[in-house]
Amino acid sequence: MKLEPLFRIAYTKVLVPVDCTPLSQQVVLEAARLMVPMTGAQMTLLATVPPTEGTSPELDTLRQARWRHAEQALDSARKFLRDYGYYVRTRIQVAPDVARALHAEVKENHYDLAVIGSHLGHRDEPCEPSEADKLLEGFPVPLVVVNSRSK
Repeated sequence: MKLEPLFRIAYTKVLVPVDCTPLSQQVVLEAARLMVPMTGAQMTLLATVPPTEGTSPELDTLRQARWRHAEQALDSARKFLRDYGYYVRTRIQVAPDVARALHAEVKENHYDLAVIGSHLGHRDEPCEPSEADKLLEGFPVPLVVVNSRSK
């Protein structure tokens, strides 16, 4: 399969938050289509895990499981993209508020674009803002929202 770029816009530094669901692979593919491989463009795949307060064997097991799950999701996406010539960095961060953490990440590391997935209204609490809704408010760079439920 060849990944054809959607546009010839020179995005050189793209952030793709990966939420460790199987649907996030689709978001990674769409992000790759916004970049031209082999041009020095850089994609950062970022997984955010919630903090686990306290110490106990159960909490340590939970913390390790979350971290391992994030590593597996990032490794899978990175290996796929490297086969197509994309330069991919991966990172895991611990943060209680994903939207706030991503705003800070974009500002601190000077990204050109962010690509996120959204369930576009398919959530249990329709009155609660989704993570995508929170991100849209004042996001410092262009933000592409991919419907992660489409096929």
